[in-house]
Amino acid sequence: MIGQAAPPWNVEGWVNSQPLDVKQLRGKVVLLRFLDDNPKGAAGLKELYRAHGAQGLAVVGVYAPQPMPAETSLEHVRELASSQGFDFPIGLDSRWETLNRYWLQQANADLAAATFLIDRQGVIRYIQPDGYFEKNSRNRTLRKEYDKLENAIEILLKSEEGSAAKTRP
Repeated sequence: MIGQAAPPWNVEGWVNSQPLDVKQLRGKVVLLRFLDDNPKGAAGLKELYRAHGAQGLAVVGVYAPQPMPAETSLEHVRELASSQGFDFPIGLDSRWETLNRYWLQQANADLAAATFLIDRQGVIRYIQPDGYFEKNSRNRTLRKEYDKLENAIEILLKSEEGSAAKTRP
């Protein structure tokens, strides 16, 4: 999917946001993270949002219940957002419609959380397949994944700003 336009989101409702579509975020670098009830990676999401939000990074979560699609209430997603300290938009995808568009129909797809980086033009530029990364983890692999994701964000933020500056009269 890298290099392809990000598919539209088909969610049943939003927490921390009015209804939102990927096209509305054109002009920003978007970190799209599929979420479930596992808190792993929550601190990393908040850190990336805090560190890069002012530079044009939008963080969006899509909650997809695990281990299979199941009717889930927005109240459950609201409680999850509150317990994890998430104040970014989170959509509810209880039927896995958006998850399937992005991930599950792809070869070698895993049911674990996944993170996608979408550039300012709406094109997928990076995929972190398991969604687990942590800046200050004792686990070296989680720290490396965080560094790779943050590096990809910084490249997208800088390259998009640079290309926009070149096109101005």
